[in-house]
Amino acid sequence: MPELTESQIADVRVLQNHCRALGAEIVVIGAIAYQVHFPAESRHTGDIDFAVALDLDEFAELERRLLADGWVQFANREHRWRSAQGTILDLIPSGRKLREAKQITWPISQLTMSLVGFDHAFATAQPVQLAPDFTLKVISSTALMLLKVVAFMDDPQRRAKDLDDIRGLLVQYEADSDRIFSDVVLDAALEDYGLAPAFLLGLDLHALCTNEEVAIVRAFLDAMDEDNPAWMSFVRARGVGDHVEEDARAQLDTFRQGFDQPA
Repeated sequence: MPELTESQIADVRVLQNHCRALGAEIVVIGAIAYQVHFPAESRHTGDIDFAVALDLDEFAELERRLLADGWVQFANREHRWRSAQGTILDLIPSGRKLREAKQITWPISQLTMSLVGFDHAFATAQPVQLAPDFTLKVISSTALMLLKVVAFMDDPQRRAKDLDDIRGLLVQYEADSDRIFSDVVLDAALEDYGLAPAFLLGLDLHALCTNEEVAIVRAFLDAMDEDNPAWMSFVRARGVGDHVEEDARAQLDTFRQGFDQPA
């Protein structure tokens, strides 16, 4: 479980209270969500990422309240905030209208970010107690995989860091559950049981996705080939041992096998 500092918890409580006052749900996404789902894995992050169920006009009121509390919005990255105590938070407005549009264009920078998959962030979120008397809703690991793929495909040059979490999900997903010995895995006749998490992730992700999201995941799989510079970034993200490329390819191929399973 991620260990948040007292100041981080206090700052997130402030955010929670403002969002409650505005009738907005917030969901943890990103690295903290990854740590929640895979607590045994060492993972450092300097910020906390939230999807905030507000459209841009409503989000302006949240901005006003945070500024009044002494928080600072980064000029060149409008989604990033620093609290008065120094906590870094990324806040992604994702109200109903924005999710229907499937993107947000920031008013000042005019930077456009994809919100494909954010419906699932809210629909699959579950409450998690991160400290005594402190609970946050956290995105499911399946929806987290989708958001990581979407973010990478939206901006491969700037989002190469997402490949590390994608590799981690392919290895860790349901690895400690009885599902890796289920009939669906046995029937898949995998060459190695260590590939069962990748297969199950593909299976579950396809069940979650809309047709548009399926196409994005397939485009990601097609992009991960040896002719794409991103391929070696993918390999090195979790590469250990003498067969790092073979291991990466086996994980992707097995994920594709699960993703292509008939419903």
